[in-house]
Amino acid sequence: MKKVKVNEVREHLAKYLSDAEKGEEIIITKHSRPIARLGPLEPSDSEFPDLSEHRKSIKLKNQPLSKTVLEQRNEERY
Repeated sequence: MKKVKVNEVREHLAKYLSDAEKGEEIIITKHSRPIARLGPLEPSDSEFPDLSEHRKSIKLKNQPLSKTVLEQRNEERY
């Protein structure tokens, strides 16, 4: 973790954002006192899951997708 003066962060914000994106944590100081922390975001669990494999598993049976999905729901597959 590195400490950086607020003026330095203002002048080179892109560099420090890049460092944070890479996982580094930066403490921003003003008059030698810590005032803020800049660091990477933690991954969010609220992101939508990747359903590409699920989509590939659906067989259309020469009918519209909506009808296929309804049939599979009725079969309790999904």
